[in-house]
Amino acid sequence: MAGRSFQHLLSFLVLLLLCAKPGLGNVTGCIERERQALLHFKRGLVDDYGLLSSWGDEHDNRNCCNWRGVQCSNQSGHVIMLHLQAPPSEYAYEYQSLRGEISPSLLELEHLTHLDLSCIDFEWRHIPPFLGFLSRMQYLNLSHANFNHTIPTQLGNLSNLLSLDLSHNYYDLNSGNLECLSRLSSLRHLDLSSVDLSKAIHWSQAINKLPSLIHLDLQSCGLPLIPPLTIPSLSHANSSVPLVFLDLSVNYLTFSIYPWLLNFNTTLLHLDLSFNDLNGSIPEYAFGNMNSLEYLDLSRSYLTSSIYPWLLNFNTTLLHLDLSFNDLNGSIPEYAFGNMNSLEYLDLSGSQLDGEILNAIRDMSSLAYLDLSENQLRGSIPDTVGKMVSLSHLDLSGNQLQGSIPDTVGKMVLLSHLDLSFNQLWGSIPDTVGKMVLLSHLDLSYNQLHGSIPDAVGKMVLLSHLDLSGNQLQGSIPNTVGNMVLLSHFGLSYNQLRGSIPDTVGKMVLLSRLDLSNNQLQGSVPDTVGKMVLLSHLDLSGNQLQGSVPDTVGKMVLLSHLDLSRNQLQGCIPDIVGNMVSLEKLYLSQNHLQGLQLLFLQY
Repeated sequence: MAGRSFQHLLSFLVLLLLCAKPGLGNVTGCIERERQALLHFKRGLVDDYGLLSSWGDEHDNRNCCNWRGVQCSNQSGHVIMLHLQAPPSEYAYEYQSLRGEISPSLLELEHLTHLDLSCIDFEWRHIPPFLGFLSRMQYLNLSHANFNHTIPTQLGNLSNLLSLDLSHNYYDLNSGNLECLSRLSSLRHLDLSSVDLSKAIHWSQAINKLPSLIHLDLQSCGLPLIPPLTIPSLSHANSSVPLVFLDLSVNYLTFSIYPWLLNFNTTLLHLDLSFNDLNGSIPEYAFGNMNSLEYLDLSRSYLTSSIYPWLLNFNTTLLHLDLSFNDLNGSIPEYAFGNMNSLEYLDLSGSQLDGEILNAIRDMSSLAYLDLSENQLRGSIPDTVGKMVSLSHLDLSGNQLQGSIPDTVGKMVLLSHLDLSFNQLWGSIPDTVGKMVLLSHLDLSYNQLHGSIPDAVGKMVLLSHLDLSGNQLQGSIPNTVGNMVLLSHFGLSYNQLRGSIPDTVGKMVLLSRLDLSNNQLQGSVPDTVGKMVLLSHLDLSGNQLQGSVPDTVGKMVLLSHLDLSRNQLQGCIPDIVGNMVSLEKLYLSQNHLQGLQLLFLQY
């Protein structure tokens, strides 16, 4: 008897512990009223992918706290989180989306603090105003959801809201007045990217009234211009918003934005003003005292100022600087980046810069990404480039650089992308390129390089893109190219290469483009080309190839461009070529080929 009583007591204590210990799930199940509300919400949706299959009335599914995307409080059993973000599908940029509408039954979930309905297709419906009555809401995400019409003013009632994301409803969602959001005194994260704010003329004043805001994203909103102010009044600078992240890119903003930015000059870490109309020079005060700034993007904003002197405002905190595709003409002073010892990313491409590659960049030991392409830089690549041992991306293409490629490039062992194309470089390709074993992209095309292709290229087994076209390279294609089994683009056209095409090309089974045209290659087309089943572009034209077209070309079922013209090929065209359904362009002229197929395959 005593033993049985002890067992009953022990069972009771275990049950008590299970009920009291958080993290073991809700023992009593969800609240029935809230379960019914969720089922009513489900009935308003079309579930093409079975995402809500666990939501049901069956005995095993009655506890809504165990339903997909639902989280309940361990203490009260109330639903506190509904996370129904659509998962990605097998196709890029597509989602396994629910469809339909938001049911008012959600109002029964009065303890809801987190609601994520992003990437659900609400089929151009309005954001329901009743969401503004879920007074405990802290996180609301309705992004990528195909909402339209106006942002309801009732969202301004969500006084506990910490994060609001209405982004990427692509101009079908709009607001002519952000004043309602200025009541969200607890808001820390606001993302309205691609919301049409072209009529919200007082947007900047509304932002100034959000005392807790840290993250603001207004990318591509068509923001109205802030009225210009005269300096030194700067009367816009009257906000205490502790903004850390600010993205105003793609908005056609003008220089009048600079005074407003002074509101945040001591707190900002991330500032993106790219794709605007800043037109003209950058005033020296523009980024004054932004001593904490780590990220600055002013690309494609019609700047016409010199790169100096406003850069001197920045100290060692800046990590990312993008000034690409502006009109920054002139040379770069050696002291322009003197204080930026921590800079990791620098993009000055397409900015009309001239002069030599400055020595100041050479001393930036932290630099991992450097793009100076599409400028008018002259002189040679200095030997000291080898000191930039942190670089993973170097692009100097589209300039007027001369001289040889220094052997010291081999010291940049972390480099994964090297593009020196479209310059006037001469000399041979240094053997030291083989030391850059992490390289995935190498483009030396359209220079004046001569000599042979070094066997060392075969050591770069991670290469996916290799282009040496448009040079004066001689000798043969080394057999070691077969080691580059990850290669998807291989270009050697317009050189003076001789010898045969090595059989080892068949090892490059991931190749999608192979261009060996306009050389002096001899021998036959190797049978191993048929192993490159992903090939879509094959150009062997303008060589001295002989023999027949191998039947194995028919195995390249994805081939859309085949050019074998201007060779000395003989025999019949394989019938299988006519079955290559992806083929759009076929050039076989100026050979000695035979066969009736030739009459209709020349397209």
